[in-house]
Amino acid sequence: MSITSIDVLRHGKVVTPDLFCAASNEPLSAVGWQQLRQATHAYKPDQILCSPSWRCLQFAKELSTEQTLPLHIEPRIQEMNFGDWIGKSTQELWATDPTGLQQLWTDPLSFTAPQGESMLAFIHRVQAAWNDVTRLYAGQRILLVTHSGVIRVLLAQTLGINYAQTLRFELGYGQAVRFHVYADHTSSVYGLGLEQLRC
Repeated sequence: MSITSIDVLRHGKVVTPDLFCAASNEPLSAVGWQQLRQATHAYKPDQILCSPSWRCLQFAKELSTEQTLPLHIEPRIQEMNFGDWIGKSTQELWATDPTGLQQLWTDPLSFTAPQGESMLAFIHRVQAAWNDVTRLYAGQRILLVTHSGVIRVLLAQTLGINYAQTLRFELGYGQAVRFHVYADHTSSVYGLGLEQLRC
């Protein structure tokens, strides 16, 4: 039975620390570059897909060039649009919108970011991207360079749990989750919190 292996890699640490959600043009820090290079130095997928956010795209372009790999920018795997919260720290949000933060942690499916995207819309676009990726690249080894929220959507779908329960998983910068997708379209989590990917 043909297996599609999809490694979903969270971007590395960004230049501005402690942001709740970084702006799309926030670059990787030196530590972030190191984390991602370490995660992939012994690894070569068949195809790279990445979020258009700079903290994902910077590294994906480098890896694509170095290994002569095809790279596709996939807007549907960028982080949830947190609207007015983008670029703010968690401490700042606790001071200005504690009710909104509490709702995100306890009842995320009813959450909509101020001037941003609803959680349900976010989940639907990530799932649509996943369905297309697993269909188009069946039987291949794929690297997705993306964000923690996207990874949580995929964990919830694969494990049959709700999004709130995925908040119990630590998803560090530069760490990956490996999914196996089978011919009948079912999937499993084959590795979690991976700091080094291998073929």
